[in-house]
Amino acid sequence: MFRSMFAGLAGCGLVALATPASATFSIAACDARKTCGVAVATNNLAVGASVAYAQGGVGAVVTQFETNPHYGPKGLALLARGQDPQAVVTTLLAEDGGFEDQDQSWRQVAAVAADGRAFAFTGAEAAASAWAGHQAQTGYSVQGNGLAGPRVLEAMKAAFTQASGPLPDRLMAALEAGEAAGGQTTGRMSAALLVRTAEGGWSDVDLRVDASAAPVAELRRLLNLRQANERLAAAERAARRGKPDVARSEITAAIGLGGDWDRVWRRAARLRMTMGDRAEAVQALAAMHRLNPNWAKMERDDPLFAPVREDPALSRF
Repeated sequence: MFRSMFAGLAGCGLVALATPASATFSIAACDARKTCGVAVATNNLAVGASVAYAQGGVGAVVTQFETNPHYGPKGLALLARGQDPQAVVTTLLAEDGGFEDQDQSWRQVAAVAADGRAFAFTGAEAAASAWAGHQAQTGYSVQGNGLAGPRVLEAMKAAFTQASGPLPDRLMAALEAGEAAGGQTTGRMSAALLVRTAEGGWSDVDLRVDASAAPVAELRRLLNLRQANERLAAAERAARRGKPDVARSEITAAIGLGGDWDRVWRRAARLRMTMGDRAEAVQALAAMHRLNPNWAKMERDDPLFAPVREDPALSRF
């Protein structure tokens, strides 16, 4: 990704470096609901900004090794016109344009259509980076370069096909399996999870870890927090509909997913108060105080918490 910068310095006589080694693994997929997405990890900065592309009801595109960011929007546009993924990839490569003075031999690209058709390509230069390859199957494609071996993609395939639940969970399971199987050989820096639904809105997922020593683990944490938020929203809906037992179950699940987030405890405390669960509301507000004392004090002084404000657990804030 940074090849042009190094080439420019070399042209000035400042450095003499070959193209920096790349190491990326990803999965692109669409499910039966025509929700489409990508999960990816790499040893470069901000992978989510340029490698992963998806559109609900249309498909998903991945462009990696030496990324050509024009492939993403163009590939989705071709898929939207009904082109077969193989034809899409062929067109992208043929019209590469020599982005950053590189040709198709530097590209690794995959396209998956919403109906499950998939195709991938690994150029000769990409194939020469440690271990590299791809496997396109019905509904998904896994690909990588600079990897610990073919076991990385095999682990991703197994995890994805065996996982249950919504597409974000299955993509995340595949990425974690690839990491556990050895992942990249040259280090780790960023990861991303992008999922687009046909209906759009809050159902879509766009999570990015731009720079971290453990990007896949951090991406999992972000997904857990997002799902905690979803469970709290479900709890609030259940409470409004007169289903307190369902609401309580959702609150418990949310805390299990996002107990290190002050906002989770705040919403749990407020919902517990509105449901008449005063003891649990106090416990939630006390937990929030451990994470964010100032905000918890503001909440304690809210009229909603007046009935429990003198509780010893709150009065000592």
